[in-house]
Amino acid sequence: MNTSCPSAPKPNQNQQLSSIIPVPRPPTPEFSPNKKRLLNYLSDQYGKFIISGQMDTSWTTNKDMDMIARVFTDTGKYPALKGFDFLEVKNVYAPYLSGREQVNEAIEWWEGKNNGIALLPDKPHIHGIVTFCWHWRSDSTNQFYTNRTLFRIPWKNGQFEIGSEDFDSILRDLDRVAERLTTLKERDIPVLWRPLHEAAGGWFWWGASGRRAYIALWEFMYDYFTYVKGLNNLIWVWNGEDPEWLPDLSTVEIVSLDLYKANYSSMKQQFERAYYMTPLHDFIIALSENDRLPDPDECLKDGTMWSWFMTWNDRFQSFQGETHKDNFWTGEHHNPKAHKMKVYHHPLVITLDKLPDLTAYRIE
Repeated sequence: MNTSCPSAPKPNQNQQLSSIIPVPRPPTPEFSPNKKRLLNYLSDQYGKFIISGQMDTSWTTNKDMDMIARVFTDTGKYPALKGFDFLEVKNVYAPYLSGREQVNEAIEWWEGKNNGIALLPDKPHIHGIVTFCWHWRSDSTNQFYTNRTLFRIPWKNGQFEIGSEDFDSILRDLDRVAERLTTLKERDIPVLWRPLHEAAGGWFWWGASGRRAYIALWEFMYDYFTYVKGLNNLIWVWNGEDPEWLPDLSTVEIVSLDLYKANYSSMKQQFERAYYMTPLHDFIIALSENDRLPDPDECLKDGTMWSWFMTWNDRFQSFQGETHKDNFWTGEHHNPKAHKMKVYHHPLVITLDKLPDLTAYRIE
């Protein structure tokens, strides 16, 4: 039974959201010490060097399919950056299908280890850089592609539909991910956090509701994670193709692009597109997903020194060295062995062994 007076005014969005996040937005909390250090390191290297990165496989265990080992087998080097994904954060049927295994691997990586083994025993101070994205599966169909789910951002008349089943679902998912990220925060592990990626393309549900709904969801997530969950270890990486989709710039710390079917050049045109997206053109620009590795010589010549690259993972149940169009690292389809060797041994490319102690880097 509805006991409210029919003539009573309905609470507006801000009043409803105020029970979830602070309104108005308070000052940004103090960054964690190692977030400050990593930001300083990225700033110091930007324009001079490119940080190497490799995406992990979130849908199986590291022991079953080890992308880091594949990179080392082909090049004799380890990437400085390892990518993780909360793809299976809602699956509770196996430890690695709940996001916890990805978090455990991220802790290992920060400790300079892989599968429990120190990768550089002669350099125990090395900490691998961690980045997370989130292929966010909907509750209704457990899918994230727009053409496979009807789930959309619960947005109507310029407002979230607070209290709706879909909004409650979003909150539950945010809580799950925040819990995993809190485990990293407690160890002061800084995370390059890249949520809601490729939204302007429209192929993921978080981009299918349009620009305004997407921006609202980004800013809500930022506020919820920052002010409610206290996640001061996250470095917010906005990933998009269209400047019209940029959220409030106070919620963005790095801008990135995902590029596939690229060539081995510097990808200058795409870099400049990202550079000019922000009004003052003063954000670090990263290549947050790629198939083909950019050529460092061409990047230097063209002035397009991406902050980092991150080659995507190989296909399910592939084997080392297998050439296949869906193997983004192994084999010869996307990156021939000679090119991989050139990039990973290039003096302008930072591999794991070239990282400083990121817990002792300058903090101011």
